Amino acid sequence: MTRQSFSLDQLKHSGQPVRIGFFLAPDYPLMTFSAALDSLRQGNRLIKRKAFEWVLISMDGKDARSSSGLAFPVDFAMAQAPKCDILFVCAGVNYTESYDPALFSWLRRIYSEGCVLGAVSTAVFYLAKAGLLEGRRCAIHWESLPTFRSEFPNCLATDDIFAVDGRIITSSGGTVTLDMMLYLIAAIEGRDLAAKISDQFNHPRMRRQDDAQRMVPEDRFGIRNAKLGFVIRRMESSLSDPIEISELAESINVSSRQLERLFRTNLNKSPSRFYIDLRMARAKELLLHTDLSVGEIASVCGYESPSHFSRFYRQHFRESPAATRRS
Repeated sequence: MTRQSFSLDQLKHSGQPVRIGFFLAPDYPLMTFSAALDSLRQGNRLIKRKAFEWVLISMDGKDARSSSGLAFPVDFAMAQAPKCDILFVCAGVNYTESYDPALFSWLRRIYSEGCVLGAVSTAVFYLAKAGLLEGRRCAIHWESLPTFRSEFPNCLATDDIFAVDGRIITSSGGTVTLDMMLYLIAAIEGRDLAAKISDQFNHPRMRRQDDAQRMVPEDRFGIRNAKLGFVIRRMESSLSDPIEISELAESINVSSRQLERLFRTNLNKSPSRFYIDLRMARAKELLLHTDLSVGEIASVCGYESPSHFSRFYRQHFRESPAATRRS
């Protein structure tokens, strides 16, 4: 099936369940896996037939241990896994530890054989390393988005909650995986079933692909000013290329002094201090959870040089970037 002609409803087999594989990388997030698997179980229960079946796969066939420490027995090692209609790869924050040419080769092979490939959260990196996301739209968790865009500039990374591009389905992780599965189930078995599953999980609204990943700034920072929320959204979306405070003020038709008062009244900080805090928080996340160099992190966070960035970082956290990474 070509990328242009494929649609998910083609997965509905006449009298045969859709087989879905889950490749569980070490330290995979339990919530995302549970959301995916239990939505299939609930679907089978509600329509009183086996519309979906699933198999669990690990690299070597040994028990798959989640990031919470719970381990599950798997059905197959990667090399012995049966043919699946869909394969979801689940990975967590330690995804680089599972980088393996054999895994990338296997993903390329099963994709060439017609399998629909899905990736949850950081598992998107595996598909990209396998060369399967060039020129394709993909969704990835907001925390990993700058790193992914820097490492794979030819992939169309988006901050949508999930993305579907031909036979590639990607989820930004967490509770979003349930919305992605509801989308898939609706395409294969109909929207009525997806809606019933959503109701069973007390999930009042099936979110669209382009819904926002993160809580809106008004909720995250406990503010009730729409103009301030707009400015914070602009700040968060431009960490690598910071916008002048005067330009931010103009964007909501106030003076720089008025914007200063707005920030101090609602957040007890100046706009520039708040902006720096956002950039430093992102820098610390990248140091702790990625292998990007200090120079690359400096660029992602909008600093002109590694030395300039390191000086600000030390002032902010009272330790060097190297010390944070060692911790």
